[in-house]
Amino acid sequence: MEFFSYDLFIAVSIYILGISSPGPSNLAIAHTSIHAGRKAGVFFALGITFGSFFWGVLAASGLKPILTEYGNFLYFLKILGGLYFLYLAYISFSLVLKKEDKRVKTVQNNDSFFKYFISGVMMHLLNPKAIAVWVAIIAVALPINSNSVSVYLPVLVCLPLGIIVFIGYAFMFSTKKVVKKYFDLKRYIDSLVGATFAIVGLKLLFDNDNK
Repeated sequence: MEFFSYDLFIAVSIYILGISSPGPSNLAIAHTSIHAGRKAGVFFALGITFGSFFWGVLAASGLKPILTEYGNFLYFLKILGGLYFLYLAYISFSLVLKKEDKRVKTVQNNDSFFKYFISGVMMHLLNPKAIAVWVAIIAVALPINSNSVSVYLPVLVCLPLGIIVFIGYAFMFSTKKVVKKYFDLKRYIDSLVGATFAIVGLKLLFDNDNK
């Protein structure tokens, strides 16, 4: 197989479009960056990247047959993921009623940064849709027989791109101009973020595919 084939280009393009478009992960990075500062947002983004590529490596290793055989695992993951997204929705809605000064409460403690990293990891590990996306990316990039080395090529190519995009969101949403605009529209933005998380959580819990 050629290292940089047309199929790989298409797969990487799908990945970039997927992670660049607004979604729960990007909203969470933006919210974290606004409320806790740039460094906390970067750690959260790195956690999401780690969780994403954990599923990427497993998908490249042949995760699909395993999930087919152990369907209960995916069902259990959906339940946990749904509950976790509902918890994030609760946090966001609680911010709607909370009065805050128009400034970012920047995190200083290294333990807190680690907690943000773990939160990012959990958010992606508990999102079963991330598994489906990676299975599709691997399938598009490697439509025919591939050796044990090239099967991980899509993951290796996408890894730096994911880091750039996710950390880019952290930097963008921690600028003074964006933070000021957020506090001007705080109630509406927090409500939108909470509603997004709630919809994702409920969909995971009550999706017909769970049955």
